[in-house]
Amino acid sequence: MNLANKLTISRLIMVPFFMFALLYPESTQDAKTILVGRIAALLIFIAASITDLYDGRIARKRGIVTNFGKLMDPLVDKIMILTAFIGFVQLRIFPAWVIILILSREFLITGLRTIAATQNRTIGASKWGKHKLIWQVILIITTLSFEAIRRIFEYIHIWEDPLVLEYNFDIWYDIILRVLLAMAFAITMLSGFYYLIENIDVIRTED
Repeated sequence: MNLANKLTISRLIMVPFFMFALLYPESTQDAKTILVGRIAALLIFIAASITDLYDGRIARKRGIVTNFGKLMDPLVDKIMILTAFIGFVQLRIFPAWVIILILSREFLITGLRTIAATQNRTIGASKWGKHKLIWQVILIITTLSFEAIRRIFEYIHIWEDPLVLEYNFDIWYDIILRVLLAMAFAITMLSGFYYLIENIDVIRTED
C-alpha cells in the first residue's frame, strides 16, 4: 500500500476516536472530562484534515493514483464530515433538519456516482464539490474550536464573567456558527444541484 492510501486509511482509523472524544465525555457530566474531550476532538479532526490535504497531492505528484484511492478518499471524507455533523446534532449544536438534508444530498450524489460506474463512467469532483468540502471543514473546525474555548472558560469560571456577559460572547458564538452553517448548507445544496444538472444523462440512460 502506497503512502497516499496509508494516509487515507489513517483518516478512517481516526473516525471512531474522534466520535468517542466528541460524544463520550458528555455522558460523564464531568466538566474536566468534557473539556479534554472537546480539545481532543478538535485536534483529531485537524489531523484528519491534514491527511486529506496531502494524500491526494502525494498520489498525483508521485503518480501513484489508484482505484482504491479514488474510491476511499472521498468516501472517508464523507464519513468523517457526517460523523461530526451527526455528533453536533446529538450535542444540540446544530438543528437535525439541516443535517438530514445534507445527508440526503450526500446519499443522492453517491447513488448517482454508483449508477455512472455501472455505465463505465466516472463523475469526478467539481469545483463546487471542493468548495463544499472546504466550507464544511471550516464549519466543523470553527464549531469544535468554539466548543473547546467555551468549555475552557466555563471550567475556569469566567464564562459568566461580567466582561464576557457585557460583550454577549454566547450570542456571538451562536450567530457566527449559524452563519457558517447557512453558508456550508447553501454550498452543499448548490453543489448537489450542479452534479444532478451536469450528469442528468446518467439517470436518463439508466431509464
